[in-house]
Amino acid sequence: MSEITRTLPQKLGKYEIRREVGRGGMGIVYEGFDPLISRRVALKTFINEFFDGTQSDNLLTRLRREAQAAGRLNHPNIIAVYDYGEDVIKDADGAETSTAFIAMEFVEGRSLESYFAANERFPMPEIERIMAQLLDALEYSHDHGVVHRDIKPANIILLSDGSVKVGDFGVARIESSTLTQVGTVLGSPSYMSPEQFMGQTVDGRSDLYSAAIVLYQLLTAEVPFTGAFTTIMHRVLNDAAPPPTALNVQVPKGFDAILARAMAKRPDERYQSAAEFKQAILALHSHPAVADAKTLLRAPPGTSGPQRTPRPRLLFAVLGVLVAGVAGAYFIWSPRFKDLGSRPPAGTAPPLQTSAAASAQPAPQSDLNSAVISAVGIASPADTGHAPDAAAERTVWLDARRQLIAKAAALYVQPRSLNANYAILRTKLLARSDDFITTVLQQQPPQMTKDGFMLGTMRANVSVRDVQKTLNQISRDERIDFIRNNGDPRIAVSVRTWNPDADSAAGPQASPVAENLLKEHIRSFGFAVVDNEYAKPPADFRVDGEVRFKKLSAKLPASGLTIEKFVLTSWTVKAVDAKSGEEIYYNTTIPQKQSWATQELALQDVGRLIGAEFSQSFFLQYFDFKPKKARLRFSGLPPAAGNAILVAINGNLRVLNAAIAPQNGSDAADGSDAVIDTELSAGSDTVPDLIQQALLAPLNQKMGAACFTLASGDSAEIHIQLDAKCKSDATLNKLETAPREALMGAASIT
Repeated sequence: MSEITRTLPQKLGKYEIRREVGRGGMGIVYEGFDPLISRRVALKTFINEFFDGTQSDNLLTRLRREAQAAGRLNHPNIIAVYDYGEDVIKDADGAETSTAFIAMEFVEGRSLESYFAANERFPMPEIERIMAQLLDALEYSHDHGVVHRDIKPANIILLSDGSVKVGDFGVARIESSTLTQVGTVLGSPSYMSPEQFMGQTVDGRSDLYSAAIVLYQLLTAEVPFTGAFTTIMHRVLNDAAPPPTALNVQVPKGFDAILARAMAKRPDERYQSAAEFKQAILALHSHPAVADAKTLLRAPPGTSGPQRTPRPRLLFAVLGVLVAGVAGAYFIWSPRFKDLGSRPPAGTAPPLQTSAAASAQPAPQSDLNSAVISAVGIASPADTGHAPDAAAERTVWLDARRQLIAKAAALYVQPRSLNANYAILRTKLLARSDDFITTVLQQQPPQMTKDGFMLGTMRANVSVRDVQKTLNQISRDERIDFIRNNGDPRIAVSVRTWNPDADSAAGPQASPVAENLLKEHIRSFGFAVVDNEYAKPPADFRVDGEVRFKKLSAKLPASGLTIEKFVLTSWTVKAVDAKSGEEIYYNTTIPQKQSWATQELALQDVGRLIGAEFSQSFFLQYFDFKPKKARLRFSGLPPAAGNAILVAINGNLRVLNAAIAPQNGSDAADGSDAVIDTELSAGSDTVPDLIQQALLAPLNQKMGAACFTLASGDSAEIHIQLDAKCKSDATLNKLETAPREALMGAASIT
């Protein structure tokens, strides 16, 4: 394609053209001005003369659709798309050229690419902030169905105040498909994911791979794979990247594991959401080695922004301090060697977290594969013979880790079913807690209760999908029929049939007859059947069937009559988890002794036969039961009881996570109120019903009276009142001295 040459036009649509600011393979970028609202804009043009008529029409249709999708994005870290238009530009000779354009937010700043080109480096806090804002932008766009497809330093702009803007949303997809047709490769191959090189369908996880390359370059000043296009492609598809610590000794070790996962060759082995990726980066805050690195890489006083690469002499000093820091961190931060001297005396309740403390905690981040869960571990020094020392503390944390996994299991299986099968679950699931806990986010120092127990609250990121898979495996191996939580999965259906003898050129065609019978079978479970293409929100599962028939004819010797029948010659049935792309069922075994007098009868039975492959429990085994959020306001509590309520709630099997809510004006108005944000494994229960049955009932049983009542409840907040008769010290002390909620009325999951 020849370089685009144009005189500066005066207008594009309603926009005045002020100057050219850049150009690329498909058009020119201008600075424009909207006179109606006095706003500067960036105008990205697409010159249609480089494509034939059909390509141009398709381009404009898709460009308009993608611009509309990107126009719905409204995020502080995304360059906003304002408008789409088409116009005709005249050159100096009067020749007209049809031009499509997108009007976008005009931003003034430097691209990350320009910093790298100048060999400028960033201190660690800046790297974390840049990545957090980049991943915030990707999380938002992915949630709104927009995949960028070309994340690279040139599309990441740093403004003068240090904030990040990501550009070209809604444009990369058009350029990718169109430029490929004219022999141009989009973007820099160094940032392309393996699935992009292989021409596969990409999703948000491709953007996360590209973002990981940007992080790698921020940490090391290098991209992991360089060379000619074919060389990079071969290495991306086959080679592992060197760990960043091999290129920069100042990089905290934790980044090696983070980047190894983020740059995995297979999308399902990477972080499954931008939020999960961001949480992994921010979780390194809790490691002292990270703090050391931040200090060493921090910009000098009075300066900000990126710094030049440290000289070798400084690198050796940095390495020495880091080694000492890491060694000290092991002994200071490991649960086995925590200093217990700061623990309050026995019988002293730990203080209730204030709003500032609560807001300082990382916000829970959950995705399709993981969830943030809090649990309370317990140890009895009197029963175990332990003094209140490190040995008892280890018992607390072991118990807390088992509780984390029990709560993850309660997302998918009813607690009474977990209790009934506790003996097997203890050895095959709970004892393997380290296999499912990916990151421990917080461990509060254990506290001694008034009756001599030691309690510790742990907050961690748990791979709930792996817990679910393990439950499925236990169910198969041990022939246990777990009582699954009821859900409402949405299922899309597609059945294609083909009789090559009748029409060899047509190929498989959709069969409404078979599909309707399959849908009827699925609806009998109480599940929703949705359209695979247009469903909003999209389907949870896709059931696909493809069968081929053959018509057989036989002439009866006695009568001379010709008998015809239809038989199956090929049969493929599969089910796919639509969210993760995982193929959870696949079968090519043709049902035996199946033949029909007519093709219509065959199609009817095909729907029934495919339906017979799937039961209600099949879908519930794989269904992603998302936690339900609820804000609880406890009124009438004495000030000292708030923390005991929080610990009690976190000890409940159905409560995945609980934390003191950030206070606003109304919260602060009544100091006796405890406002707690929770995430609940509710199954099909409504939140008020779950609060009443699974939370208040065991609390009242623990108190020995109907102390807590559900005063009111709506989608914004559930109000719980403490009865005045329960405010005596003797009654309130039961919050700490009675058995925890997980033990009330059921077998223990400990």
